[in-house]
Amino acid sequence: MPKSNFILIEQSYIIRKGLISLIEKIPNTQVISQIDNIKDIDNIQNYDPDFIIINSNLIDKDVSDYLSKNLENVQVISLSKDHNTSFSEINWIENILLNETQNSILKKINKLIGNRISNMPQRYTPDEISEREADILRNIALGYSNKEIADKLFISTHTVVTHRKNITRKLGIKTVPGLTIYAILNKLIDLGDTK
Repeated sequence: MPKSNFILIEQSYIIRKGLISLIEKIPNTQVISQIDNIKDIDNIQNYDPDFIIINSNLIDKDVSDYLSKNLENVQVISLSKDHNTSFSEINWIENILLNETQNSILKKINKLIGNRISNMPQRYTPDEISEREADILRNIALGYSNKEIADKLFISTHTVVTHRKNITRKLGIKTVPGLTIYAILNKLIDLGDTK
């Protein structure tokens, strides 16, 4: 599964650290840069981010123009105190409120990552498993229960069970040890990761 790269643009050290700790809870994500001074925005082109989370109070006309012209393939997420985001030139894909709960923020970020991955060209042939099934398989191999997987990926237990059935059908492997071996051989997990 491809990594999702984030850049955070926020003056507050505490808010940046809180967002980093949330983002790093999601598999295959990383914060590749954090910026506390909007004057440093010119450097973000060098990082090739997938997402930018920016405090909407830091945006002025110059920043808006820069984001619109130079980072057209980057998805921009607003960080604000309320639902009002200025600068309609920016194609905001989501708004994270400063007073939101951890679960709410994680759901929003997971949804955005899922949408990004589903819009990417597929690497797998029809006989192999999808990206989401690879996520499920990785967690099965790591010893998580259906409920734990559902909670971790913010989906229903029923969806996990459906994915498990599809994985079993596609791979022809019915046992957890067999699925674990498949995950190790296909580098979905490392041998040292297993419980």
